[in-house]
Amino acid sequence: MRSAKRVLVVDDNQVIQDILKQFLERGYTVEVVGNASMALASVVKKTPDAILLDVRMPGVDGLSLLKSLRDMGVSTPIFVMTGYDSTQVAVEALENGATGYLPKPFDLVQLDRLIAHALGESSSVV
Repeated sequence: MRSAKRVLVVDDNQVIQDILKQFLERGYTVEVVGNASMALASVVKKTPDAILLDVRMPGVDGLSLLKSLRDMGVSTPIFVMTGYDSTQVAVEALENGATGYLPKPFDLVQLDRLIAHALGESSSVV
């Protein structure tokens, strides 16, 4: 394992949760939650080093959660993921403080590189 860096995955899709957890655990400590309220509770308890945030979730959507996190002063790199790629969503995510925007499906190795770069580390998951 490269470091004790923590990555929080926020996605309501169990398959996506499992894939990301299994892949990212090779290099990070990974916590997975399925909605915005669980994500907020996790961040308040201990701010992760990076966050992967799905846009479309039941209840509070990912873009609203992104804005709330930034309004709370959370400066952690946040990567917004979505299966519903659109320029409008990408622009809104970046305007609200997202570190990056990832349309699904995305390359896991590229994801690792993006996270490592944001955390100032070398990519070594694979």
